[in-house]
Amino acid sequence: MINRSTLRNITYWTIIIIGGGYLIYIGEFLLLPILFALLFAIFLIPITKFYKKRIKVLWLSIVFAFLTVLIPLSGVVTLFYYQLVDMIENLPSIAEQLENGISRLMGSIESINPFNFKARDVINDNLDGFAMGPIQQIGSGLIFSTEILLGIGLTFLYTYFFLYYKESFKNFIIYQFQKNNRDDIRDTLLDIKKTVQGYVTGIGLVIVILTVVNSVGLYVIGIKYAIFWGALGGILAVIPYIGSILGGLLPFLYSLPTTDTTWQPIAVLVFYIVVQQIEGNFITPNVIGNKVNINPLVAILSLIFFGTFWGIGGVILSLPLISVVRIILEQFDETKAIAMLLSADIQKNKHKFKTLLPADNVPVIIMPEDHDFGEDSK
Repeated sequence: MINRSTLRNITYWTIIIIGGGYLIYIGEFLLLPILFALLFAIFLIPITKFYKKRIKVLWLSIVFAFLTVLIPLSGVVTLFYYQLVDMIENLPSIAEQLENGISRLMGSIESINPFNFKARDVINDNLDGFAMGPIQQIGSGLIFSTEILLGIGLTFLYTYFFLYYKESFKNFIIYQFQKNNRDDIRDTLLDIKKTVQGYVTGIGLVIVILTVVNSVGLYVIGIKYAIFWGALGGILAVIPYIGSILGGLLPFLYSLPTTDTTWQPIAVLVFYIVVQQIEGNFITPNVIGNKVNINPLVAILSLIFFGTFWGIGGVILSLPLISVVRIILEQFDETKAIAMLLSADIQKNKHKFKTLLPADNVPVIIMPEDHDFGEDSK
């Protein structure tokens, strides 16, 4: 039977999730620039410190830190500019070619399946939406470019002030707690900073590596707009488990109606399967490591949750946000069990849950060690 403490905690968390979800939903325009600015500011902290040691002027150090990141980024954007302009001018044609690719793929499936199953009929009603959806998103992003520019401008402005008032904000947070807890709060803030810096730096490096590898591979195979598709595949790497699949599926479908040979679409498919395996087993583990320390189930749920409320911005922010939440929950006895439930070590530490008591130290029933109830209890 559930004790009062457990029931009370369930009630509290239900209220927090519902109330927090509602605030997240209505506060998208306010929250997104602030959250992106926090990530960007944490990423720029070491660069700012580097210039501060030499320039001695804080505001000028922040400006140089901005320039250090934005100048190379502007060069990359300029590199892609001409191909992106060509892509934008041909969006309807590309969408039509994607539709033709899907239709051709479904026809091949129909010809080899042994059952009386018409794959083309199954997706016929949704074909336009599937093919045109990503293209329409690009178009709508261009139409509402003023809103996007405003969001980017606010993000940079917030980032500057977060860096300028960093010490004041940090001291304010620390001194809200009792003296005997302040060292733990400092350690928590340091863990959050290291996690965010490691994730942002790592995912940025992964995007660059995948963009170069994808673009070179598609160019060698002979796929048009190789840089665009390569960059798209690299950017989609911010979506764990799903992004690399989407990044390979779109150029594969595009290659079906736009290439003159059969081997090219097959080469695209094989190439992305190999790249995905290398990225998942070597690149991401070595570059990012276990910085976020979130298990795959929670990662996917957080992607869906934040993506539902905030779209692509929520997808990008989901992993660092849930990682920060896990670090914070780990600092309090009442929420350590939840932090363990979110972590990547949940399976390895499954027996540690029985050592955690409820918030008011109500005794919990622990079965004797000599009782066996299946493999999980061993």
